[in-house]
Amino acid sequence: MARRASSGINTGQIIGIIVAILGFLIIAALLVKVIAGDLIGGGNSGGGGKTFQGNATMLNLGTFRDNANSLRGNVYRIEGKVEETLRWTPDRGRLISFEAKDESNAIPVPVRVPETFSTVNIERGAEMKMIVRVDREGTLVVEQFDR
Repeated sequence: MARRASSGINTGQIIGIIVAILGFLIIAALLVKVIAGDLIGGGNSGGGGKTFQGNATMLNLGTFRDNANSLRGNVYRIEGKVEETLRWTPDRGRLISFEAKDESNAIPVPVRVPETFSTVNIERGAEMKMIVRVDREGTLVVEQFDR
């Protein structure tokens, strides 16, 4: 007995093709969102792919001057201008003198800029905003930059 030829694509195959195309489009859209979000949203000058933490607590300079050890491990925001570069080593980064300002004081503070920020141009007299962490020795260490 002779067999009849198939009359074309059945509905199960059509539904499978549509589901595969929709899955591909959803994955492509998510991938574009992740890539575009990193390129556009992570646009701080300090790198790291994070947005600037402008809502971090402003460093109380009086407390820092009196007892920096009491602030160890905390993250703060400082604003001011660069006075000068005090030291530079390729493996540890730079140590700068930074004139930090808050609502009542303006005092020079030492700030260590890690080697991960070696591409950031830090010029004398430049106004900057930074997110800093107080390390074990009571030294401010930059975590993020914003101009």
